[in-house]
Amino acid sequence: MYDCYLTCPRGLERQAQVDLEYFLTSSIIDKGGIKFNADQSTLYNINLHSRIGMHLLVKLFDFSASDENILYKEIYNFSWDKIISSKQTFIIKIKGKSQNFINSNYVTLKIKDAIVDKIKKIKFSRPSINKDNPDVIISVFINNDKITIYRDSSGISLHKRGYRNKIHRAMLNESLAAGLIMLSGWNKLDPFYDLMCGSGTLPIEAALMAHNIAPGLLRENFGFQKWLDYDSKLFNRLKKKAKSNIKINTDIKIYGFDIAFQNIAISLSSIKSINLSSSIKFQKQDINNFIPYEKNGVIIINPPYGERLKQSMDELENLYKSIGDIFKSKCIGFNTYIFTSNLEAAKFIGLKSKIRIPLKNGKLDCRLLHYPIKEGQYK
Repeated sequence: MYDCYLTCPRGLERQAQVDLEYFLTSSIIDKGGIKFNADQSTLYNINLHSRIGMHLLVKLFDFSASDENILYKEIYNFSWDKIISSKQTFIIKIKGKSQNFINSNYVTLKIKDAIVDKIKKIKFSRPSINKDNPDVIISVFINNDKITIYRDSSGISLHKRGYRNKIHRAMLNESLAAGLIMLSGWNKLDPFYDLMCGSGTLPIEAALMAHNIAPGLLRENFGFQKWLDYDSKLFNRLKKKAKSNIKINTDIKIYGFDIAFQNIAISLSSIKSINLSSSIKFQKQDINNFIPYEKNGVIIINPPYGERLKQSMDELENLYKSIGDIFKSKCIGFNTYIFTSNLEAAKFIGLKSKIRIPLKNGKLDCRLLHYPIKEGQYK
């Protein structure tokens, strides 16, 4: 059994847990992720199916250390030759802080030396460091004198599904987008709208959910595929089963609108690469010209915050006021949501939120604001 820790965007720990209830008999919510035990099949499945997880880490060992000499000794004592072959490459990633280990570069060097020295002693040859495309990723969490060592089974973060052909400078993290959709309570049947879709993350994640497409099926590889105990036959069986569970429902209506043609072009390119062109309607449109095609549904908008795209406060106030006006006048019968870090601008929406859910978008403190728009509510 593996002792696992699945990291996720802050504030989405509970959703990450619910998302994986089918695969896990029990799990514990922690700050920034969930903890659980998993066999090899479950480890592979969670990498394939988790919509909110970022890195599925497997704990190797932990210990206490007050200085670099103890750190080196404890790391050296582990059986690294069972984890990394002398022909493989690896990298060390460190998170956390401690007064005992102020220089993170030096700590990384000591850990690397301990691993290499141990493998060289047993195998008479040594693995090398590869920062760009390592075979094995070792994650080290430091909390004062407590050190925990993990092996990353995901490799590249799970939020990188594989459908991105081009990068949008203010694009929404895919795992976060999936979490927002889950928090909205969307039932995967009602119409789904994003009126400022950018590179299309929210509509694409909604489509993956609606058609039961495991997000990991879109990726080319995972970290565990370079592990010494990798079972390719097992993984291929699990992928085949995940593919057989895909259910394309042509009745589901998913829409993405954006004022910038280049954003729509990115969105169309992404869905073409994963054969979802017929599942989502993307259209260039100013938000002020929006008219819903249906009489009810869910709308989620991730408007600019003024952080990366650097709009003025006046521009943001006018934009957020327009969003509120559109909700009140055109979206009767809809559950509408705004995800933003700019709570000052959000005041200009002019609606009273029913729910305000605190979340993180990277380092930014954000809120998911829910505005149910009912008949006769705004006259």
